[in-house]
Amino acid sequence: MSNAIMEARRAGYVSWPGEGRIVHVLGLDVRIKIASSDAQDAFTVFDAEIPPMAGPPMHRHAHQDEVWQVMEGEFRFVVDRQQIYALPGDTVFAPRGSQHTFQNVGSTTGHLLTTAVPGGLDVFFEALEAVSPRGSTPDPGKLMPIFDQHGMELLGPPLPPVA
Repeated sequence: MSNAIMEARRAGYVSWPGEGRIVHVLGLDVRIKIASSDAQDAFTVFDAEIPPMAGPPMHRHAHQDEVWQVMEGEFRFVVDRQQIYALPGDTVFAPRGSQHTFQNVGSTTGHLLTTAVPGGLDVFFEALEAVSPRGSTPDPGKLMPIFDQHGMELLGPPLPPVA
């Protein structure tokens, strides 16, 4: 690869508010702010607006650490059975190999900015969207091979509402 191509890949840029590619991931829209390919697969940055009581199923990443910055809202995270409550400005970390999930426990839409190291979650999200587009019913027979291919494990349902 030429030096000019390497430098072009390393050029800085701004992803302005509202910019980025939207990927529909099992009921939630995720906005890819910095794709893995933009960062030479070193990391991925994405954000999402999470409706009240919503969040992903319990899962595990074999290859990525995950860091969430709470921008708006009130969230409950579970990382290896540890319950963590986080508010705007708080940052939560889940190391690769941990079982984890989160839920917006507030009464309004919350906003999370997420960084995954190394990259790859955006590629996983795109693969999920390809077999389970917006408005479709997820087919476990199509989803599980994608989870396996990307080193992900689906460990359980989303968190139940807080009593």
